[in-house]
Amino acid sequence: MISEGTDRILAVVYKRGDSMAKRMNNTEERKKQILDIAEELFLKHGYYGVNLDDIAKEASVVRGTVLHYFDSKENLFKCVLDRRAQKSADLLIALMVNKDQSVQEILKTFVYFCMRQFKEDKEDTDRCFGDEAMRYQLDCVRIGTYYKLLDSFEALLERGNEEGVLRIVNTRARASSVLFAVFGLTGESISTIEVTAELYDLIGNMLGVDLKNV
Repeated sequence: MISEGTDRILAVVYKRGDSMAKRMNNTEERKKQILDIAEELFLKHGYYGVNLDDIAKEASVVRGTVLHYFDSKENLFKCVLDRRAQKSADLLIALMVNKDQSVQEILKTFVYFCMRQFKEDKEDTDRCFGDEAMRYQLDCVRIGTYYKLLDSFEALLERGNEEGVLRIVNTRARASSVLFAVFGLTGESISTIEVTAELYDLIGNMLGVDLKNV
């Protein structure tokens, strides 16, 4: 039989655990709040138009709190980019593993998604990245997204082979080639109309499918 003393000790442990979980949740919420505000300010004023004091003031915290979570303004900016990229990666992976659409329909939706992201991000990118150093940081994040998508894109091509829609010998190599080409294209300073046309031609030619008529 468990004694009353043991009951009291367990109660303290559970309470302490609840407090730790609450502190962890509060910590994550505060970090997200800072990220949200930083993203908003970076998009509005550009990287060089915002400093840590601006972000701290908007978040109603001291500068030291921002540095506690992110070490530096550059690291905070990278975290903003990483989070935006992760959202896109999550959506694309969900699209590629969707069994309710045909492979061709998924590929066409993939093109549409890339076009939409290019259109929405172009103005933000032009405003936020004022020099080559910042663009290099963006490219590093984009390469990270490429690796996150690679397995799912390869699996999609394998499914296309199984269904007889595609005839690709090395799906890994082709998935890598297509994704790398797409990321290179969407990083160029061209119009949305041009990038859409190129995406259809690029993916269609590399995979041997006519996506325009799907």
